[in-house]
Amino acid sequence: MFCVSIDELYGVEKPASGESAPKFDNRKTILDFKIWVIAGALISLLGSLLYRYFGSVGCLTPTLIDVDYYNTAKGATADIFAFVGIISIFAGLFIVIIAKVRFASAYKPYMPDPAFAVDARCTGAAIIIFSVIFMKTAPEILSFGFYVSRQVYGCIFVAALTGVLLWYRRQLNKRGIALSKPLAVTALTVGGIGIAATIIALIWRDSLTVSFALADEVTHLASGSSTTAGVSIAGVMLSVADWLIIAMPVLLYIDLFVRLRKIR
Repeated sequence: MFCVSIDELYGVEKPASGESAPKFDNRKTILDFKIWVIAGALISLLGSLLYRYFGSVGCLTPTLIDVDYYNTAKGATADIFAFVGIISIFAGLFIVIIAKVRFASAYKPYMPDPAFAVDARCTGAAIIIFSVIFMKTAPEILSFGFYVSRQVYGCIFVAALTGVLLWYRRQLNKRGIALSKPLAVTALTVGGIGIAATIIALIWRDSLTVSFALADEVTHLASGSSTTAGVSIAGVMLSVADWLIIAMPVLLYIDLFVRLRKIR
């Protein structure tokens, strides 16, 4: 009636001709997303450390506390704390997934650039934390009791997480933000070497273990030390391969993080 638009009533200024539309800026939504993602990742990380301390078969006795106290706690409450740690890991993962889905669905079908940058930064950081959890601090929980080396499950999980980071790279390319191809190639190469080293080390270790178990007593005396040394070397290879695999998403995330700083 008065020839006044809703935008003018709410004080929304129309962009001049040739200018882009106002950028997304919903600080409360962004802050909530950051808080929930960080909280979920930290819950999972703390749960993995709790599980490693009380439940991991590879966990060594800490040297900073009294050994008798540790043995008593280990025997009396290890199962409870390990169970709490496992629940915390998956609860944190569930929180991160729900936070990401809610944040993305709030701005579908197209997420504005600043919101996308926040999503990529926070999700990428959570991916690094979960890669460390499922490769180093609590790798056994991925096997769920199946007789398969835990490194196999860790490789599959980290490879899937790396795929998420590659998807973010593709979205940035669509937005006209160039990324470092050499760094991406380096990351995938390092991860591929880590996965290949893991497979080789697992096959070598299992073959040595089987041959040692099937050998007779004379062979034990003759080649026991060399077999033990071979198993130890395979273990070192697996440990190094773990870090190479973790380096794959880390390198991709560094490139993403640097480029995302251009989006405000």
